[in-house]
Amino acid sequence: MPKKGLAPIVIVLIITLLAAGGVTGYILIKNKKPNQEATTPNTTTTAITTAICDKIENQYDKDQCYRDVAEAKKDLSICDQIKDQWYKVACYQRVAAARQDLSICDQIKYQSSKSDCYARIAAAKQDVSICDKIENQGNKDFCYQQVAVAKQDLSICGKFENQINKDWCYEGVAVAKQDLSTCDKIENQEPKDECYKQIAAAKQDLSTCDKIKYQPYKSDCYARIAAAKQDVSICDKIKYRVLKEECYEGVAITKQDPSLCDKINEEFKLECYIEIAKAKLDLSICDQLKDQTYKDGCYKEVAIAKRDPSICDQIKKQTVRDYCYREIGEAKLDLSVCDKINDPWDRDLCYAAIAATKQDLSVCDQIKNQTHKDDCYIRVAIAKQDLSICDQIENQGNRGECYEYVAEAKQDPFICNQITDQDTKEQCYRDVAITKQDLFLCDKLKDRVDKLQCYEAIAATKQDLSVCDKLETSEDKDQCYTYVVEIIRNPDLQFTQ
Repeated sequence: MPKKGLAPIVIVLIITLLAAGGVTGYILIKNKKPNQEATTPNTTTTAITTAICDKIENQYDKDQCYRDVAEAKKDLSICDQIKDQWYKVACYQRVAAARQDLSICDQIKYQSSKSDCYARIAAAKQDVSICDKIENQGNKDFCYQQVAVAKQDLSICGKFENQINKDWCYEGVAVAKQDLSTCDKIENQEPKDECYKQIAAAKQDLSTCDKIKYQPYKSDCYARIAAAKQDVSICDKIKYRVLKEECYEGVAITKQDPSLCDKINEEFKLECYIEIAKAKLDLSICDQLKDQTYKDGCYKEVAIAKRDPSICDQIKKQTVRDYCYREIGEAKLDLSVCDKINDPWDRDLCYAAIAATKQDLSVCDQIKNQTHKDDCYIRVAIAKQDLSICDQIENQGNRGECYEYVAEAKQDPFICNQITDQDTKEQCYRDVAITKQDLFLCDKLKDRVDKLQCYEAIAATKQDLSVCDKLETSEDKDQCYTYVVEIIRNPDLQFTQ
């Protein structure tokens, strides 16, 4: 089983968890807005009981249901019914915030998630002293920002040592208060422009957009107001053609008016038609497209949105038709839709996805290709965190990779000892170390590159350059520093295996 096919699954989970704690410095303050969801329980779930959640087949949907019910009922015991550890952590955070109970945060073992939990309660209680319980400066700054916005108190922004963080704090408070005069106090141009843009969009005030210096921000400001007012003439204020056409498209989609798509060049025009067809679930709009490739794409989008495989039947190109069936089959957990797929590999992937979601090994047994069956077994083993499923895989290499992924999912380095291939075993230790953020495990790695990647990943996740200082050579330290700085600037580049 190719390793690249499964690695993103685990890494996405890692990033999802670790990102919850915020990002140090500029990126932290820029990208993370105060999270009010924890302080506002979803009232639509107050009438829902866990008995309803029990009836849901899709495990992720079931876990989400438990999380929402736990939050609505402020019942921590319901969180313990969640199988996915990342949803469980989120559940603890939400219940802690709903109950404003710091002791629940203390039960979370991941520091970044624990910090986020403190920040939620600090914002809910509007108590900045809670932020001082957080050790990581970046996470502490994010907590200060949340409280500052919740209290609409600019004096709290003064706690920031870094000017750019202080400016993003001012931006958050200004937007919360809808106060343009606070935007004027911001020194750095980007947070100032963002501040003007957010308030202009909220007030639908074009004159405020005119105060923005950075053209893409100004264009986005005009585009938001144009879409909100459904006024395509506002788009004409935008200088750059591509951004202007994006504005036209936004208004067309908001109004669900395909005639406005004709103001856009051919390529974007077709995409505009497709988006409106998908929004209106209207195949007749797809029929207006002359290009068969775009027509197929339009049919696919409407079919997936409606979860209607009969629409896929009308798609001419086989690969697009197969993709359409696969998306719907996986969404509906319907093997009969998977059976419509012509390509054996895609059909088997459809089966494997359903098997993993339902945690049902019997679905894997219906796959004829042994390699694909092994892949399916691995996905179910990861979903169930069940090592015994790996033991049923005959191919030694695939079995080793199964051990590796389960070890990472369970954060158990001892499982790596069962892997016979030395390279896979080394990768297993590295992956577990990264997931656990355990530098002690990194130090056990024999390969220099694996050890460096291990340190880099942990340093980047924690946004902590001091982790790099523990590396032995100046060359490795410099590479680690460079990597962490790059991740701060571009979070989407986070370590992948």
